[in-house]
Amino acid sequence: MKKLLLIALVLLAVFTLTRSERYSWRQKLTITIETPAGEVSAASVSQVSWRKHWVKTDGMGWDYELTGEAVVVEVTPGHYLFALLKGAGVTEYMGTVAAASIVGRKGRVIDGALFDEVRDRNDRAAGVITVPEYQYPMLVTFADITDPASVELIDPADLAASFGPGVKLKSVVLEVTDEAVTKPILDGLLGWLGPFPEPALGPATGGSGSVPFYRLVHMGYFLRRPE
Repeated sequence: MKKLLLIALVLLAVFTLTRSERYSWRQKLTITIETPAGEVSAASVSQVSWRKHWVKTDGMGWDYELTGEAVVVEVTPGHYLFALLKGAGVTEYMGTVAAASIVGRKGRVIDGALFDEVRDRNDRAAGVITVPEYQYPMLVTFADITDPASVELIDPADLAASFGPGVKLKSVVLEVTDEAVTKPILDGLLGWLGPFPEPALGPATGGSGSVPFYRLVHMGYFLRRPE
């Protein structure tokens, strides 16, 4: 009896110390670019799932899953900009941006945990933000789209350096949506994309020199398939 009581007390302690909350939503990232020929834009819808967990003795943390693909904009014929699932600044994924801040109709910040509540209220305006520059996704292009190692980092403040005069980034907008997750198109455009786990875009070079940029970019930044 004492042994059973002890087990029960241990289970109760674990239940008390450990709690979890889950939130999930679909989000749409839209990139708009100004060019001499007019504006061009593209969007991609991803599924994001977050689980908040904490143990009173250890603190709080988050686990997340993301399914979707990068936004790809054909800026000029045959020349593409990719807004990756990887963040360029302090964010790991665009799901982090969504979880961190959503601007309501009166400008107030709504905690990301309220995404489901926002959707349930059909408060569409409360689920749209203009992403600040420090939370932009990583922007890249390819000198040769058939060669993953030719990936090049794009400066969001100077798209002209990559695409020519008169080209500039107009907006990066993130919104909660009821739209379906975008059907993958990158498999057809980037024939070299592989399955999970996501390797870097080129082989290791060895030596003690600087790491080439393609080693810092992984296939999973372009496409995250359901696991």
